[in-house]
Amino acid sequence: MGDVGDMWREVGPQMKQESVDKRANNRRRSADLLAEKGICFTSKNDGAHLIVTGRDYLIDFWPGTGKFIARNGKRGRGVFNVIKLCL
Repeated sequence: MGDVGDMWREVGPQMKQESVDKRANNRRRSADLLAEKGICFTSKNDGAHLIVTGRDYLIDFWPGTGKFIARNGKRGRGVFNVIKLCL
């Protein structure tokens, strides 16, 4: 096989594990940040989906990827942007 295929067979599993670890860390840290700010949320699916109480509406937030969809139609990414919508 070619050099590129050999390289991906070597580093692919390591990169996948790093990605899994990063998403798990994002889930933990995002929940901690929301709690520190006193923002109410409900955890679903073992923390993979948070339903955050915003100022006037709920926000569906997936902390592993950072994606959020506010129930007023606003979409975006990042826990800090979710926090801005709540405060």
